[in-house]
Parts: sequence; structure tokens; C-alpha cells
Amino acid sequence: MTVVFLTNAGTPVLAGDMLVSMPGPSAHTSLRLPSQPTGIVIPSDARPRYVPIRMRRKTFIVNDHMAAGASGSEQHISMFRADLFEEFQHRPTFSQSDIETFFDQYRASSRGSEVLENAGAIVLTEATDRTGYAVAGKANHKRVLSQRLGQVVAIGSGAGSIIEQVGKTYNMGRAQPPDGGAGFPEFNSLAANLHLLGNMYWEEFVSARNLFDGWGGAYDLIYQDSTKAFRHLNDYTIFLRLLDIDHIDAGLQLWSVLRYERRSDFSFIMLVNGDIWDVFGAKDITPSAYSVDVTFNKDELTMNSEVHVVVVAVVKGNRRLAPIVYIEGLDSSGKGNRTVFSEYDETRGLEVLFHSERDKWLKEQVMTYYEERAYLFD
Repeated sequence: MTVVFLTNAGTPVLAGDMLVSMPGPSAHTSLRLPSQPTGIVIPSDARPRYVPIRMRRKTFIVNDHMAAGASGSEQHISMFRADLFEEFQHRPTFSQSDIETFFDQYRASSRGSEVLENAGAIVLTEATDRTGYAVAGKANHKRVLSQRLGQVVAIGSGAGSIIEQVGKTYNMGRAQPPDGGAGFPEFNSLAANLHLLGNMYWEEFVSARNLFDGWGGAYDLIYQDSTKAFRHLNDYTIFLRLLDIDHIDAGLQLWSVLRYERRSDFSFIMLVNGDIWDVFGAKDITPSAYSVDVTFNKDELTMNSEVHVVVVAVVKGNRRLAPIVYIEGLDSSGKGNRTVFSEYDETRGLEVLFHSERDKWLKEQVMTYYEERAYLFD
């Protein structure tokens, strides 16, 4: 299920799922999404207090102009990261030739040869002469040219699933900003990638086996800001909602909420289905092999994020349309302007509130989407 992928929709985005070198579960696992082996997901009927984290993050920023993602052996990913940092961390400017020279020498060295026999990597660069990327090492390397996402390059055992999902991603809706925002040019690229993630979340949610090989629970995302510096997207929340055509008066029903958050030494997701919480995390590639226990207090149990991804599924009977995805939370000034709010109450649990006027508008958009495709239900 290991996968790292790069897209180039206007500005590049690098993503890596939050698993490294772990076997997948059996087809009949009783674990909830993300469907991973015991010890990675912590199902709980109560508010989670601590979570042991054993997995590793696979993407990292070397400096403002270089980012990388790797798959394969955990030990060799860590070695590759250390070597890349040693060479480039304190070099704010470099040419494409400098990068090619580094890789030529690295492949020829005994250490580099060992690393690249056991790990694969995508290195994304903003060099002095061009923006580019390099794929190196042992990797299940796949590419596709997408109208929505530009050139997509994926590595790792889940690369095929990512490329397949890119081909299935047709529809995009945006709650805001309407034009991408001149003051926040990276939004277009981020929105396209979050749209892809929303579709992958839907794929796993409706899977009969509760398993989608390209997902891995959540993704760490690296993007270029308006100064072309590489930055992490620190948090986002996915709201999965349902419009049942046979019960249209019920409106847009809330099915599931997943929140991602990145911290300095680990990333985690919290998934809520009703009153049930699932928590899953991945620590940085650099710490020791021992698990890390993360404690959560009440104030940290929020589903509010910098960016919200709303995935709306349209169903009629036992049939459904491909979901439509709306992104909100970034406006042209770079400030958030959310229309979804959440809070945790000790008695009532998680409460999610939707702005009534925006929800009315969203339902109208979804109904138009359905009406244009109603013939598919005949």
C-alpha cells in the first residue's frame, strides 16, 4: 500500500500516504477505515486519550526549494533522507545540473547503491534554471498525463491504484474562491489534489472490503506557496455527506468526518462515524524504532481545519453517482472563510454545524449535478 505521488497541475504537489513497509489486512478485517493491521488503528467507543504511533511519514522538505518522498525499506528511506539533507539542506540555490551530478555520484557510491536497491524516491526541485523532479531507486514507477492534474508520477506498491483513481476523477466543484484567487495562486493546485483525495476516501468508504490500496488513511501534502517555496499543508478535514434522492427532504446528511493534522514530529488522522472514534498516526522517519504515545486532551478533539473538503455522494435506491467534491477554507487573501464548524461536547459528542445559506446553495449545486445525470438511473 506504500505510495508517493507527484502532480503538476499549475504548480507541483507532492503527497505520501502515512504507511511504510507494512502488510495489508485480510479481506475480512473488522477494523474500520483506515483498514490496517491491529496496532495501527485504535478503535474506541469513547474519546481517545492516547494513541501509540509506530508508522512513519514518507515525505519531507529539505529546504525551500527541494522536497522529497520515498517508499521501500524504512531504514534505507531514513538513510536517503540523511544524505539528501547533508548535500542540499543549506544550499538555498542549485541548478538542475547540480542535482543530476549528485544522483550520478550517489548511484556510484557503495552507500548510495545500497540505498537505491532498497528504496525509491521522488525528489521535487525548484532549481535556478527550472522546476523539475527526479525519480530514483527501486520503485514501482508509473506515470499518466491527466487533464485535471497534469503529469502524475507515482511510486510504491500502491502506484497502480493512484494512477487508476486519477483516471476516474471527473468532477470538481469549489465552494470558494470562485477564480482561484490572485493572492493565493497555489489554491488551484491544492484543490485539484484534495479533490483526488476526496475521491479516494469515497472509494475506501464504499469498498465492500473496506480497503482501497491507494489510500493509506490520509496523505501528507507538500505544495509551493506564492513565493515558490515548498510548504506542508498542516491540516485538512474531509466531510462525507449523502443526498438520497428517494428522501430528498432529509437534505445533505452527514456520514463521516476525517481530520488530518501534521505536527513537527508526527501526523495523525481522527475519523468519526457517529459516536465512534478511530485515530491513526505516523511519526517522522527520523526517530527511533520504538512507538510514540501521543496524548490528546479535550481541546485538541476538533474537526476544524485550515481547509475543508466536502465529498457529496448522490444515491437513489442501491445505485450511486460518482461523488462531487467541494473545497473551502482558502480565499484570495489567504485567510480561511469556513462554512462548516465543529465542536466536541462531553455529553453529546462531536457536533458539526453547517452554514444554512451555504448548505442551501450546495444542495442546489448537487441537485443540478444529479438532474444532468438522472438518465443514468433509468
